[in-house]
Amino acid sequence: MFKSKLFVNYIVSYLMVFFVPFVIMSSIIYLHSVNNLKSEIEQSNLAKLEQVATITNERMSELESLSTRIAHDPRLTPYMINHPYYGLEAVAELKKYKANSSLVDEILIFYHHSNTIYSSEGSFSIQAFLNKYPFYDVNLDDFGEMLHTTIPNNVLFEKLNSNGEKVNYVAYFSPITLDSNSTYGSVFYLINERRLNELIENVMGDFKGNSYIVSRNNNILASTIKDQSVNIHDVSIDKSEYRRINQIELNNNNYSLAAVESPVSEWKFVTIMETAQFFERLSDTRLLIFLLCVSVFLIGGLLAIFLARKQYNPIRSLFNSVSHNRKIGATVNELETIKQTVTSVFEDHEKLSETVYKHQSFVRDQFITKILKGDFRTEEEITSYNSTLHLDIEGDYYASLIISLESGRSSSKKLIEKETIYEMVNSTELADVKAFGVDLLYVNGIALIIKMNGDFETASVKRRNFVEKLRAESKEKLSIRPIISTGSIVHDITVVNRSYIEALAALEYKYYYAQGSCIYFEEIEKEPTASLGYPKDELLKIVQSIKHGDAQVAKESLISIVDTIKHQEISHSFLRAISFDIINTVIKTISEVGIKPSQNQLEVIFDFQSIEELHSELDKLIVQTCDEVNSNKKSHNDQLKNDLIAYLDKHYHLYDLSLEKIALEFHLSASYVSRFIKEQTGSNFKQYVQNLRIEKVKQDLIHTDVPIKSIVIDVGYKDVANFTRKFKNIVGMTPGKYRQYYKEGETEEI
Repeated sequence: MFKSKLFVNYIVSYLMVFFVPFVIMSSIIYLHSVNNLKSEIEQSNLAKLEQVATITNERMSELESLSTRIAHDPRLTPYMINHPYYGLEAVAELKKYKANSSLVDEILIFYHHSNTIYSSEGSFSIQAFLNKYPFYDVNLDDFGEMLHTTIPNNVLFEKLNSNGEKVNYVAYFSPITLDSNSTYGSVFYLINERRLNELIENVMGDFKGNSYIVSRNNNILASTIKDQSVNIHDVSIDKSEYRRINQIELNNNNYSLAAVESPVSEWKFVTIMETAQFFERLSDTRLLIFLLCVSVFLIGGLLAIFLARKQYNPIRSLFNSVSHNRKIGATVNELETIKQTVTSVFEDHEKLSETVYKHQSFVRDQFITKILKGDFRTEEEITSYNSTLHLDIEGDYYASLIISLESGRSSSKKLIEKETIYEMVNSTELADVKAFGVDLLYVNGIALIIKMNGDFETASVKRRNFVEKLRAESKEKLSIRPIISTGSIVHDITVVNRSYIEALAALEYKYYYAQGSCIYFEEIEKEPTASLGYPKDELLKIVQSIKHGDAQVAKESLISIVDTIKHQEISHSFLRAISFDIINTVIKTISEVGIKPSQNQLEVIFDFQSIEELHSELDKLIVQTCDEVNSNKKSHNDQLKNDLIAYLDKHYHLYDLSLEKIALEFHLSASYVSRFIKEQTGSNFKQYVQNLRIEKVKQDLIHTDVPIKSIVIDVGYKDVANFTRKFKNIVGMTPGKYRQYYKEGETEEI
């Protein structure tokens, strides 16, 4: 199944129907989720950083509050703190203040106009203090300036601990004021960098990057370093946007920098982390979304294949049904094959319909002729043909009529009148009566089958009324007055041939009637004739049956004659005379149809010893003769076809070639010739002649240099321009282009 291009197209189509909205929705969901998560991560880190700044601000505010309390504490006034006794209480009070702050390691007080620094451990001279706290890069003068500060200030110091290790301290100086305009001392706090780092780590949690607290002078007050490759001094913090994530490049790597500035201490709180690690959670989410999308895609793909196969199966089933009787090309898919098949079926149906239409009149005539000849043995056969031809021939009773023309008229006029009669009888109708006419080739007239509805008496009246109407219309429309002979009424359509034979028998009496008369077969029986000892009408039926090859009716009539003779009391001499009269009539009829019995057959018949022997031999001779008559009719049709085709092939170039001319040549009606050509060639008369002329023109254009006008005139056309248009419509190009195209083709082959 997967070898089918159509099935693959179905799968691709269904996958595309699924894939396009899937990609769009997945992209929207992915971008929305990733952006939201990215924003969440950024806001989370900024929130933590702001939390560090907030906590630090709170601690620094506490130090400001301590400075204010110290400034107003009576036990820490310059007098009290310098008093030998109360000075001890001041030191104890400083210990309490120190204990109340979790941030500072030491609280120190310095009053102006004094060289002493007071702490929770006692008092020191400035020099002694610097000796106790050996800060690097700090001299006595600089430290003195810091002690006399009038605004809060902070300075980073480094000192050695007892183990000789460097410890970073932040010294925060806060002035002591009595009012807003004068200061008389300062409180400064020593803050261990470790305390600030612990604060950062407690708030930032498992943050994998570096965190910094930077003074307003861009000095690093505290830092937690987890990425040693990052140097904060390589980063221009002042150029970064605060309270958002900044993307920077360090050491050829992308980093995310977040910075928050405290309005209280003017410190900057900075985090720097490699972007890939910063958005590590984002990568996990991306992977999760990717796996989810792949899963949905696989499920959707399998579902698309399932639906494609489900939709394809009916087409495949139909294709398999179609392809059994059709050769399939390698590049044709199933739908194209089905389309071609359906198109072919419609084209075949149209061609068949067109053919049936073209041959309908001929088939109709053949159907009526077969009924008249008695070729149908069952009503089912006739009903089948009747339903196909839509003739509506079924009725309660039937009869056969023959309209005979005068024998002395010219052939051309007789053909015209015969055609008029044919059209007239097929259009003449009465209530519950309908006629079906057919042109007779071997009788100079038209044969009819009329159907009638009702009982027998009604049918008899309707038959007579129809015959009278035909006679009246013939008198009105024709210059001749044809004789109409009528057979008896029959109930079964399969025995209409008997009525036809009777009509032919009645026609034999036309010489006893005037022109325009109506002869009814049943009335012949009632005429007074010399008693011959046998029924004259039955002998007439034998004669007509032999002429038309109807062995069945002839056999039945012969039986009727023999039975009549057997039941009569006549002398032997008169019996032989009657027998020889019958023999002579039969042999004469056989001779008229062109059949010559063998000498042996004639001797056996003439030497008959009994009526039974005569019946047997005559029966054999009649059957043999009817068979030969039917065979001759078929041969005649074949010969007529060959003669007609030969005549058209020979005379197609004649300008005045017409159906009437051909009908006169073959002593047939124009309508019969037209129908016969359609049936034998598949084309009507004009089309067949046109095809012959076109083919002749093609050959002359290719193989001769005769001017086109001469070629066209030679094949029977006078209007060259009209022929050129017709030639282009049929061939696809003008005669000139046709000659040029095929002449060039011949030259190239040479």
